[in-house]
Amino acid sequence: MVERSGGGGAGRPGEDEHGQPAPVAQGPVGVAAPVVGLVVAGLAVEVLALAAVALLYALGTGSGAATSTGLALGSAVLALALATLLGGSAVGMARGRRRGRVPALVWQVLQLLVAAQVVVEETSGSTTWWAALGVAALAGVVGVALATGAVTRALPVGPDGDDRLL
Repeated sequence: MVERSGGGGAGRPGEDEHGQPAPVAQGPVGVAAPVVGLVVAGLAVEVLALAAVALLYALGTGSGAATSTGLALGSAVLALALATLLGGSAVGMARGRRRGRVPALVWQVLQLLVAAQVVVEETSGSTTWWAALGVAALAGVVGVALATGAVTRALPVGPDGDDRLL
């Protein structure tokens, strides 16, 4: 084997033993890959729920049920923006990229805080109370999976430590 000057070779990040760029893994790897699937599925449910909320706000505006048209339309746009962000995070993690973890985890924490407030303020048995419990349960499962590091270990790091964009 011929030694290169400059100390290249397998010791450099992102290269194999022959000094060639190492192949970048696609998709989750390791035994923790099912955890990534769980997170992606949970985020997909949240994206669908946000899209449904946006649709309800838009329909309420069109039917005249909204007391403030501007507020309803703004809420619909915000729900669609959040759905887009979470959808991008889910797609990125499904493709084996790490970048989507932080926005998804922040969203889970915000959902838990709002759901806890609703559960404390509402009476048990109300529709809002039960919906808040469902949101809290989903956010708790997805948030714990994201926070424990299992997802981080399941997603490979790209060459030179870059964890690749969505």
